[in-house]
Amino acid sequence: MVFKTIISLAMMSFIGKAIGSCDFAKKDGFNCCNGCTVTYTDASGKWGVENNQWCGIDSSCDAKSATCWSAAEGFPCCSTTTAVVLTDSKGKWGIENNNWCGIVESAAADGSCWATSQGYPCCTGCDAIYTDGSGKWGFENNNWCGIVDSQCNSQQQQPQQPDNGSQQNGGSQQNGGSQQTGGGSGVSGQTAPGWTPGNDQVLPGYLSTKGHNIVDSKGRKVQLSGLSWFGGETTNLSPHGLWANSLANFIKIVKDNGYNHLRYPWTNEMFFEGAKTQSVDQVNNPDLADLSPLEIMDAVINECGKAGLKVYLDRHRPLSGGQSELWYVDEVDEAKWIEDWQFLAKRYKGNPTVIGADLHNEPHGKACWGCGEEERDWRLAAERCGNAIHEVNPDWLIIVEGNDHYGMLKGVKEFPVRLNTPNKLVYSAHDYDKNVHMQDWFKEADFPDNMPPIWDDKWGYIVKEDIAPVLIGEFGSLLRDATDVKWLSNLIDYMKENEVHWTFWCLNPNSGDTEGILGYDWKTVNTKKDGILTPGKAPNFLL
Repeated sequence: MVFKTIISLAMMSFIGKAIGSCDFAKKDGFNCCNGCTVTYTDASGKWGVENNQWCGIDSSCDAKSATCWSAAEGFPCCSTTTAVVLTDSKGKWGIENNNWCGIVESAAADGSCWATSQGYPCCTGCDAIYTDGSGKWGFENNNWCGIVDSQCNSQQQQPQQPDNGSQQNGGSQQNGGSQQTGGGSGVSGQTAPGWTPGNDQVLPGYLSTKGHNIVDSKGRKVQLSGLSWFGGETTNLSPHGLWANSLANFIKIVKDNGYNHLRYPWTNEMFFEGAKTQSVDQVNNPDLADLSPLEIMDAVINECGKAGLKVYLDRHRPLSGGQSELWYVDEVDEAKWIEDWQFLAKRYKGNPTVIGADLHNEPHGKACWGCGEEERDWRLAAERCGNAIHEVNPDWLIIVEGNDHYGMLKGVKEFPVRLNTPNKLVYSAHDYDKNVHMQDWFKEADFPDNMPPIWDDKWGYIVKEDIAPVLIGEFGSLLRDATDVKWLSNLIDYMKENEVHWTFWCLNPNSGDTEGILGYDWKTVNTKKDGILTPGKAPNFLL
């Protein structure tokens, strides 16, 4: 049967050009295909296989293929939305059912209610107060709404607004439950919908987990390899170095050296009334100097999006003065911690640049894992916060650190974190050399070759037993001697071999116990450190 079919197909290759529709197939005794998947092409036309039989591809599929351009990229075309979330060289992308879809240009002009795909209604009126890459936005019934151009004949010129997710007309706005001045939209309690332009290097869709891997929306394995850029958690309330170099140059350095993401530390103080950034230079960053801490975060995320980098947010500490043992303090209780996280999750919902939330940096001291005491059990608190974030933004990865300075995750074996959406959980550990925290294993004669079994015991088993992904969210070294170099090289080799994700501490040079990738001019790359990290990098994300 197969032999006859092949002979028949070979004979058909000598027949003239296709007659139209799929008549060329009918002429030779074959049916038309129901679908449009091409298996073979000859002079007669395009052929598919259905029910183990050859069939002719209808010529109408050519028009469908030309229209639904995203099918070639493995994504459907949008069925209802016309809201443009991201544009690259392939075309315009929207989001439906938590997945990317290609926007068909003819559909984009039909005046449908495009805002619904982003969780907002369409306006009944036509007064635009904000414009971004999705379209024109209005404000009705104390909520943002999308303006349908085909229903609005008004040609009134609207004032241009900044494309960074918030407006700058003075006044004040409610951010995460606390008043913040200097960045108000004039609409109390609201922020404008965020949007980040993208390019071909941005992974379409959002990240999830599968066993010990992080995967993209197509199920492909992704490797995170990036840098922390601290400062937003300090009294500056903005990344350090903006007094010495431009934001665009910092992001270019990160991108050009093969890193694929940034970790952005922040403190709840950024939401306090009157919170202002410090040390942002008017000459290097004239467009940032007068922005609020939240708007600086917007600007960094937007710049990363343009470069094809991802960002995850790190609630580093409740107050800028120092690290807390627990996830709450008197001034920032658990409810405020969760409220501020939900605010950020909602603000960046639909923005594919922002991939997740590192819930709290280095819980330690009074914090326990699995003890069952609500006020101390970090594992239970992480579940409460992670599930609350997913109530407003189900796309984010939830990153849960271990419960000491070294991110000890031994408790996961008996007491795993239980999220309502389990395929979004990533565990995170921190690991530093002997110059940061002296440990017994650093004193052993075979250090640093003794480290792999120690890493296995602390956090590596989670990956090796395919429980969940592990992200080493901080590690670094001054590289003072040969053992420091060997320790860092061994760690990179271990992470690469076991598909462990990592964020190096740090981009900044002014971390006293590790320094960073940049020199103290905030421009020159430390090629020795960068070179050791290079074997573990994944500039294009995919393994």
